[in-house]
Amino acid sequence: MRLVGKLTATFIVLLLLALTILLTLLHTQYTTAIIRYGINTLSPYAFDARHIHYTITEPWRFTVEQPKFSLGQEPPFHAEQLDMWLTPTELLSPGWAFDSILVAGLRLSPETPLPNLPAIRTNRLALTDFEIVTPELTLKEAQLQLDHWHSQPQSWGSFSGDIQLSATQARWQQVVLKNVLIDGTHSDQSWKMHGFSFDWHQANLSGQAEYLSAPDAGALLLHQLTVSGLQLQDSAQTDALKSHFKQLILPSTTIDIRRLDILDSSIELADYTINSGNLSLHNWHWPSSPWQQHDAFLSLGASTVRWKDTVLDDPLAELTFSPQQINIEGMSARLLDGYVQTDGTVTPDTLALNQLTINSIRWFLPEQWLTELTAHSRYFDNISLTSLDIGYAQLTAPHSQLPFQLSGINASGHDLVLKRRGKAGLWQGKLHASAGFASINSITMVEPFIEMNSQAGQWQLTKLLIPFRNGLLEAEATLDLHREGQPWQLALTADSMPASILPKWLRLPLPVSGAMDIGLTASGLAQHATGLAYSLDGELNGELRQLQLDKQTTAQLWQQWSQRTVSASSQHPTGKHSPLTATPLSVTADRGRITVKPVVVKGEDFAATLQGHWDLASPDKQLIQLQATQGCKVLSRDWHGDQQQLSLSPCDGNSI
Repeated sequence: MRLVGKLTATFIVLLLLALTILLTLLHTQYTTAIIRYGINTLSPYAFDARHIHYTITEPWRFTVEQPKFSLGQEPPFHAEQLDMWLTPTELLSPGWAFDSILVAGLRLSPETPLPNLPAIRTNRLALTDFEIVTPELTLKEAQLQLDHWHSQPQSWGSFSGDIQLSATQARWQQVVLKNVLIDGTHSDQSWKMHGFSFDWHQANLSGQAEYLSAPDAGALLLHQLTVSGLQLQDSAQTDALKSHFKQLILPSTTIDIRRLDILDSSIELADYTINSGNLSLHNWHWPSSPWQQHDAFLSLGASTVRWKDTVLDDPLAELTFSPQQINIEGMSARLLDGYVQTDGTVTPDTLALNQLTINSIRWFLPEQWLTELTAHSRYFDNISLTSLDIGYAQLTAPHSQLPFQLSGINASGHDLVLKRRGKAGLWQGKLHASAGFASINSITMVEPFIEMNSQAGQWQLTKLLIPFRNGLLEAEATLDLHREGQPWQLALTADSMPASILPKWLRLPLPVSGAMDIGLTASGLAQHATGLAYSLDGELNGELRQLQLDKQTTAQLWQQWSQRTVSASSQHPTGKHSPLTATPLSVTADRGRITVKPVVVKGEDFAATLQGHWDLASPDKQLIQLQATQGCKVLSRDWHGDQQQLSLSPCDGNSI
């Protein structure tokens, strides 16, 4: 036993002596040579360094200046400085365990990639003045800190815990970011970004986010994201942005946006433009549709917005979203030289506006405005409006078959139901409107006025007044929207109504001016065109007074009628006015069969008879006949639907 004790004591003394000698040598100029020799001899790596520093005051720290090592034929790995703090409690564990590793001036590229490292683990890895350039990723002037990092073959290694990254420039594929700052935490199934910030396309993005991964799905939680000064000016940028988004986010990933703010940003694309726009979005869940949101909020504002050919100035909108409902808390804009403001509620099949205010707009309607309006209204089966207020508006439709202009429009309505269960009409409410001036296909009206109301689908046109310069038209009507077929009745009277309505509104080839006194009663079914075609009944009687050809001579009128095709617009203006006389006008309708009794028109040297009949149920059987004589010349023209037939007998007796 005494011998064993002596041997043990001797071994301990020798071990302490060896450690003392080693520590002494590490404080000499031979430190670098000793460690270089040890690594090159005892490991497969080739190692070199300019200087290795060690001090007993920090016994577990080594500082290596300009280290360089490689494995086999691999390109050498080098840095400006390497600081390592050993973990004394794990000195006898397999592999290399460090408390911290600090690498300064590391440069990695395809020519100098990260070499295959031995089994290394560290509680913290820090890279300063770090630069990496690969086909997929570039970081310049970067600082990186990772917790619990350990090396892995053929990879950058893995870590869990905190991560801090800063870089003056970063590129991922084709996306270039500047002034990148990231502070987060990583675990096997999640990423938490306590804060991030970077510049992209003149914009600054900052926020907080969290990502939870699963084998077949993922969830991204944006606690807060702020985008300032974004500038998108072509579709290529937006397409690239969508492509990168799809690469980053799996199709099965859900995104929960707690708050998104876009500030002072502009977008300029083919169909729309947004200048100095601001957006705030809260509690939005993607890919759920707007009708599936729970307690979401959206606020929009901009200096100008262009959508196709419509420009909105200072638009503002605030919307809240709940399942199957969108509340318009407020929406307003200056457009068409005026102002529009509204609020209300939208569901998948209902548009219910609390109020709609329109002031001073001047709207030149597009060529297909009626078709577009009908198409937009098809989105909703029910449309209602509690309060309508229109002031000093102007509508102009220069391209329609019946061009018109309405100026100084004022309208007011209350409790309006404009569409119910897919059927348009005034189902409920009161509405009246007037205009300071109106013109329909060059027929001038002065301060027209209309008033109507409806109670439970019983629509009444209580007053329609259309004053002409020297005449007046009045009408009343009823329509039962609830009854099968929607029966209606109309009573209309006119005193000294312009006779130029005949060619300009009814497109009759009779360019006359003068006055008309008419009375009209009619009834039928309005639910659809077929019902009207078989139900129209009524009678129109009129007297034509003070008739004269409008800027035409009888010879020019005869020439017009003699053309192969003739229309009301085929006129040859002249300063002369030829007086005419006409027999009373009488038109009857019996179950959709309309008859125009002969009307005889006589001028200074001609006489003409116009008559016709047609069946609304058979438009191809329409027949309008014009027979005229001028001296020895005889003209006969028939209109059969869209076809015209002309027979002309000149004075020589030949017919054409």
